[in-house]
Amino acid sequence: MNITGAIFDFDGTLFDSMPIWKGLKFEFLKNIGVELTEQDKKDISGLFLMDAIPLAKERFNLKESVEELLSMFFELLKDKYLEKAVPKNDIIPFLEKLKAKGVKMGIATATGEAALIPLLEKFNMLHYFTSIYSTYTVGASKAYPKVYDVVREELGVDIKTTWVFEDAIYAVKTAKTNGYNVVGIFDESQRNPNEVKEIADIFINNYSEIDL
Repeated sequence: MNITGAIFDFDGTLFDSMPIWKGLKFEFLKNIGVELTEQDKKDISGLFLMDAIPLAKERFNLKESVEELLSMFFELLKDKYLEKAVPKNDIIPFLEKLKAKGVKMGIATATGEAALIPLLEKFNMLHYFTSIYSTYTVGASKAYPKVYDVVREELGVDIKTTWVFEDAIYAVKTAKTNGYNVVGIFDESQRNPNEVKEIADIFINNYSEIDL
């Protein structure tokens, strides 16, 4: 593997945390006093958070701004992370190997930075990463390559030797079609891991499988 830069997704890639997200949008809205109908749940359940929060603000006439609602959501998520999330199997030894090789590492995530940094600190992992950006900070979802590009540019590495580590099929597609090398990570939340396997350059169940 010719690698000078590594860009990691967070949920399902660095951490076993995808189950935490199940129903969390509904729990958050209930916490701030919103009563959801079954139709509301259907309308919101399939949306990215970036789209669900503005919809909820408009539909339920919430007084807080979208930015304030996102901040409140990520505060709830932070607490859930600290209570339940754990690193993926063998990720820390793998990060040590990358560090020893001089690989520059960053995180490109759909989770707000304020929610994930305390979890990285809890497991003494923050020091591995010199660039951390969320899709909210850069203003574009992972349907677009912007968050990967921003991290890569800050790391100062060539795209030809940059590897993106992802578990979500749509993000794998985005990274691959925009010139990145991609490692697909198996996660229990995946509906069809074979889709990720077909597109990624490498597909793994465990980080110990990667030969640097």
